[in-house]
Amino acid sequence: AGVESPTHEIRADADPSARSAKSIVITLANKHTFDRPVEILIHPSEPHMPHVLMEEGDMTPAEYERHLKGKNDFIKGTKKDPSAEKKTDIIRKRLNKDIPHHPVIMLNFCPDLRTLQPDLQKAQGEFIFLVDRSRSMSGVNINRVKDALLVILKSLMPACLFNVIGFGSTFKTLFPASQTYCEESLAMACESIKRIRADMGGTNVLSPLKWVIRQPIHRGHPRLLFLLTDGAISNTGKVLELLRNQSCSTRCYSFGIGPNACRRLVRGLAAVSRGIAEFLAEGERLQPKMIKSLKKAMAPVLSDVSVEWVFPESTEVLVSPVSTSCLFPGDRLVGYGIVCDTSPYISNPRSDKRRRYSMMHSQESGSSVFFHSQEEGAGMESWNHSRDSEGCCPAEPDPLSRRAGTDVKASSRRRAYSTTQIADHEPCKKVPTASDPGTALVKTPLRKTHLQDLQQVSPEPWQMDFQ
Repeated sequence: AGVESPTHEIRADADPSARSAKSIVITLANKHTFDRPVEILIHPSEPHMPHVLMEEGDMTPAEYERHLKGKNDFIKGTKKDPSAEKKTDIIRKRLNKDIPHHPVIMLNFCPDLRTLQPDLQKAQGEFIFLVDRSRSMSGVNINRVKDALLVILKSLMPACLFNVIGFGSTFKTLFPASQTYCEESLAMACESIKRIRADMGGTNVLSPLKWVIRQPIHRGHPRLLFLLTDGAISNTGKVLELLRNQSCSTRCYSFGIGPNACRRLVRGLAAVSRGIAEFLAEGERLQPKMIKSLKKAMAPVLSDVSVEWVFPESTEVLVSPVSTSCLFPGDRLVGYGIVCDTSPYISNPRSDKRRRYSMMHSQESGSSVFFHSQEEGAGMESWNHSRDSEGCCPAEPDPLSRRAGTDVKASSRRRAYSTTQIADHEPCKKVPTASDPGTALVKTPLRKTHLQDLQQVSPEPWQMDFQ
């Protein structure tokens, strides 16, 4: 445990190398010249446990009350309705505008997935391969892709899901939906890949990517895209933004083939989804690079993560992000809570009553949108949001599979509680997941495809054609 600064000389009133310290006051050794930001690195003694940090706002409660009384929305709202409920409602709506004035709590969680827990089952991913079949891929490039794909498909694990999509001016899918990996589906995929040609015109990545995102997310199967392309597109920004909005449920491993591959597209897709970008030079083999990315994609993953914040009733809290993503080795979950003390506006605040605010596993965007607070005792509900009308699948209510049990030193008026500190907390009913050995998985068509179902699919390659 300890603290350090890569940018400035600092002093601390506790030994930075101490194993634990209840409080450390950090000051700059020299006068700050405001020529660069001050960076302070905190090294916890238990790095794989959830940690919570709190930073005070730039206003005291009294100063914020005076600030609030000068705002037009507060003046107009309380003129018509001066009740405490109306004042609290205005504060709730203003929280996203007044973030600098309130204390902010940050949750940081980096689980140790390299040391597998014996009571966890491995979740198999959904592997979707997007293959550029435009005219520019003809010749050596398409042959390199075919050879690598055959090896990669034979390296997948049983029980995973997969699909192959060829795209050019239009796109074609191998299966109408991702299929369970088995001998029959693998044989069909290999036969189709051997016959693919670079005969689909120009390059349009946006349409097949939209189609993939519209497909339902299979719980316990994190979605993993493998994009192979050699060219550039005119709407790179739209493609990156589309994948950025789905980064909580989708991770992209992108491969640029040849010198003409768009660097911004290949690197951007990997960056916004926390994947990996690789570039293939002339004469270089694609297979080793894809195997390297496949190994990372098949690493143990923590899915179905949800976080529940519990605060006194006399506070209003905004929690961001709304949803959490799957956590791969080395990934960390970061969440924020903006806390406002509303006790001056509540006539009889109850110190024993709590409110819960949830960051839930979801298939939707991970942008900074906030859940409204839920009164304790109201029960867990599912929030089914859709970011567009083209078919984003509804989210499922998830169990609280991970809780942050940590003590936070704060004033009694603003204290963050973990769910383990509440005696009357009752966990929600468990829902079967792929990583939960205590429950039996429900057999559904999304998890298992029978032989007769596969036989109904036409053996002709790329049977699904979209304009």
